[in-house]
Amino acid sequence: MKSKQKLITVAYAEDHLAVRKGIIANLEADESIKVTIEGNNGEELLANMLEANVLPDLCLIDINMPKMDGFKLIAEIKKRWPRMRCLVFTVFEFESYIIEMIKNGANGYLLKSCDPEELNVAVHSIYTDGYYYSETANSTAFSVVHNKKFKNSVFNDREIELLRYACTEMSYADIAAQMNTTFKTVDGIRERLCVKLGVTTRIGLALASIQLGYFTIKSSHFSK
Repeated sequence: MKSKQKLITVAYAEDHLAVRKGIIANLEADESIKVTIEGNNGEELLANMLEANVLPDLCLIDINMPKMDGFKLIAEIKKRWPRMRCLVFTVFEFESYIIEMIKNGANGYLLKSCDPEELNVAVHSIYTDGYYYSETANSTAFSVVHNKKFKNSVFNDREIELLRYACTEMSYADIAAQMNTTFKTVDGIRERLCVKLGVTTRIGLALASIQLGYFTIKSSHFSK
């Protein structure tokens, strides 16, 4: 006899009611997923979680919300419940937003323009594996970093310095100025780091910086 699959419980913050109800319907079409806590904004979701007798398995979070946006919400969630897993679900695909959410403890980053089935896949992936990143957030890079599959590389001082700056909002031109060098030199350092780490984007460099300990994140979101 086939055993019943574990029910994955979700808390969901989204300020557009019609969108929230539609997403909930999509999630719960999968009988193994149940949205148990809702919120019109980050502040309301946090209050509802604090009052809940049982916490959900993961949180689904929008970024642009009134009262408390997704950045502040995920920071609060990770401060109160460090092992709570969070999936960012948003229209924003800015590299800086992805990096900032990773720094705040996001276990996944998915665009609302995705196929509805991918959202359910992401929920299952975060529940079972601890992470999910769409191609927008460079899933290959995150998988490499999450599993610590780095080449045995030695980094020089300049490479370490660039890795630390990779987690900031500065452009490469700004980073070059901070490092007192040229953009061309920084680009060369970036290329060497990408080869050593097996990544292709700044998001990959930022993730590597976090996992290698050159940038300290606000919570242990890599924990399973």
